Amino acid sequence: MTKNFVTWLMALTRMMRYVVIAVLFHVLLLAILGSIKIIAILPKIVAKFEGAPLPPATPAEPDPFLAYREFEYKGLTQGGGGGTPGKGPGGIPTAAGITPKEYRASILQSETPAAEPQVGEVIGVVNEAESGASRLEGSLGGMSTPTVGLGESSMGAAGVSGPGGGGFGQRQGPMRAQALQKYQGGMETERAVLAGLRWLKANQRMDGSWHCYKSDQAGSGLAILAFLGHGETTDSPEFGQTVNKGLEYLVNSIGPDGIVVDKSMYAQGIVTLSLSEAYGMTQSPAVKEPLDRALNAILTIQKVKKMDAKFVGGWRYSSTSGDADTSVTGWMIMALKSAKLAGIAVPEEAFDMASRYLWQMYGDGGFGYDHPAKAVVPTAIGVLCQQFMGHSDDERIRKALRFLGKQKVEWETEGGFALYGWYYQTQAMFQGGGSYWAYWNQQIRNTMVKSQADDGHWPTPPKSSEATDLDKTPVYATALSALILEVYYRYLPIYQISERPTLTSAARPMESN
Repeated sequence: MTKNFVTWLMALTRMMRYVVIAVLFHVLLLAILGSIKIIAILPKIVAKFEGAPLPPATPAEPDPFLAYREFEYKGLTQGGGGGTPGKGPGGIPTAAGITPKEYRASILQSETPAAEPQVGEVIGVVNEAESGASRLEGSLGGMSTPTVGLGESSMGAAGVSGPGGGGFGQRQGPMRAQALQKYQGGMETERAVLAGLRWLKANQRMDGSWHCYKSDQAGSGLAILAFLGHGETTDSPEFGQTVNKGLEYLVNSIGPDGIVVDKSMYAQGIVTLSLSEAYGMTQSPAVKEPLDRALNAILTIQKVKKMDAKFVGGWRYSSTSGDADTSVTGWMIMALKSAKLAGIAVPEEAFDMASRYLWQMYGDGGFGYDHPAKAVVPTAIGVLCQQFMGHSDDERIRKALRFLGKQKVEWETEGGFALYGWYYQTQAMFQGGGSYWAYWNQQIRNTMVKSQADDGHWPTPPKSSEATDLDKTPVYATALSALILEVYYRYLPIYQISERPTLTSAARPMESN
C-alpha cells in the first residue's frame, strides 16, 4: 500500500506533490495535538467581607433633610469669622459701605469668579411627599388632615401654570437648591432657616397660633410665611401638621366682613399675604373663600375717603383711617401682588392707586413714612413695592437703590426697627441684583447666621426699638429672620416671574366701588 502511494505520489506534478504532503503534515499535527490533555489550574478566589454588615434588602425611608443637617459651610465669611469657628475674614471690599460703582453682574448670572468661591455644591432634596401639594378640604372651621399628591393639585414648576407655578415653584426640591447656590446662599443659611422653623414648630400653641406682641394674628401670619417661604405645605413630612394648624387659625381669624378679628391693618396685610401664598402653593378651596373676603376688604379700605390727596391709594392702622403710611401700605401691596401671582384677579386700578400713593411719599432718592422724605426703612418698602408693580427701571428707583447701597447691617444698631427694615431691604436689593445684591448679601447673610440663638430662635437686635417689647415674643424676630434668609428662593427675580392665568369672573373677588 505504501509502495502504491509513493508510486502515485511520484506520478503527480511537483506542485501537487507539495500540496498533498502539506495536507498530510497538518493532519498528523492535529492528531498529535488532539491526543494531549490540557489541564488549566485556576486559583481559588474566596470573597471576604470585613467591617459593617451589608445593608438590609429594603432600605429605610430616606431622610429628606439629611443633606441640610450634615454639611460644612465653605463660603466666605465676614469680619472675624462671621460666627463660623475656624473661618477667616472675607466679604466684598467696598469702601465706606457704598455700592461698587461698576454694575458688573446681573442677578441672573450663575457664574462665580474663581477668586471668590461662595458655596460648595448644594444638593437638591427630592421627596415624593414634598412634591405633592395638599388640597385642604372642608369649611372654615373644619380643615381636613393633610392629603398627599392629589393628581390635579400637585406642585407645578416655576413659570408653569398650575399650583406652585408662577412665583412659588422654586421654593421646593432641586429648584430651591439651585436658587440657593445661584444667588449666593449656602448650607449654613439653610441650617439656620431649618433651626428657626423647628423653633417655631416647637412654640406653636394648641389652636395653631403663635403669641406675638399686640397681634397674635400678625405674628402667626409671619410664622406661616416663614414655612411657606421654605416650600413647606400641609404635605411636608416634618412641618405639615404645623402648617395645617397655622392655616386653620388664620382662616378662622378672617371675619365675615373680610377683616381680621383684631382689626389691625398690619395683621390684615400679613394674614392676607400668608393666605395668598398658601393658595398659590396648594390651590386649597378652604383657603380660597376666606382669602377672597380678605382681599375684598383690602380693596374696599383702599378707597376710604382721605383727609389729604397725598394719602389716596394707601392704607393706615384702621379700616376707616383718613390717612396712610408706607409701612402698612407695603404689606397690603405684597398681599395683592401675591394673590395675583396665585392666579386671583386683582384690579389693576388697585396697583395704580398704590403706586401713585408711594410716589407721593418719594423725596429726592428715597421714600418717607407719611410724607415725602428719604428714610431707610420706608425707602426699602417703597423700592420693593414699586419693583413688584413694574417700576424697576424708573430712575427714581435706581437712585433709591443707590441710597440703600450705602447702608450697613449692624446688629448693635441704635434705635429703629432694624429687622423690619432688613426684611424689606434684603428683598429690594435682591431684586436690584448685580452689585447691589453682592454688597448686601455678604453682610446680611453672615450677620443673621451668627446672631441666631442656640435653640434656633432669633432675638431682636439689642439696641433697636424692637427690643423693648417684641423681644418678649421671639416669634416676630424668628419669623422675619427666617424670611430674610429665604430670600434666595422665596421670590424669583422680577423679570423671571410668570404670573398664573387669572381665574374666571365667577371665581374672582368682587371689585370694590
